[in-house]
Amino acid sequence: MLDHIRFSPDTTDFTPIFNKIEAAKPDVIITGISHVGVQPTVQWKNQQVPIPMLGISSQATNSTFGKDTNDASNGVLYQGVSGPDVAVTPKSIPFAEGFKAKFGNYPSYAGYTSYDEVYYIADAVKRAGSTDADKLVDALEKTDWEGTIGRIQFYGKDDQFTHSLKYGKGLITGLMLQWQDGKQVSVWPKEVAKGQLKFPSFIKLTSN
Repeated sequence: MLDHIRFSPDTTDFTPIFNKIEAAKPDVIITGISHVGVQPTVQWKNQQVPIPMLGISSQATNSTFGKDTNDASNGVLYQGVSGPDVAVTPKSIPFAEGFKAKFGNYPSYAGYTSYDEVYYIADAVKRAGSTDADKLVDALEKTDWEGTIGRIQFYGKDDQFTHSLKYGKGLITGLMLQWQDGKQVSVWPKEVAKGQLKFPSFIKLTSN
């Protein structure tokens, strides 16, 4: 870890930031960006920043990101919960295709999670027989629901990560996807991978 850079969401020129990053010579840029993904991605390509960019990028989860960046997105890696053509569970692809048929593009991460939430909350209400808050919390703690992003279960109220989603094999593992030739391609885990890592020519990969 060479640096931790925070920036204003109003930032329009990322050149000084990329210059600072390049000077530090890191192996990778780990992103944690939500509403500003297009501009830094376009400038990453235009400036030919030779460092791979990966991590959380909310806008990159949307299937319009390639078009929004004029394909500057190619090579960008991002962590997601599901994606087009990725059979995380038997529900994943039917939902994604149904969403595209209705709205014209594949869902972002929020589409998958929102869809699942409607169903497992409704299931909890049914099991609780009530919308009373305490009864609903008790029912939600017992959730065991296969959604589009994996098998959904929650930690209990006395666990370290109170009521957080459980992660791990057989639950939710998450994915790594990469923009390649204008499309989102799953590259990890290998069980659902549809391709291998592929970077633009300006990226210089380290050997270690």
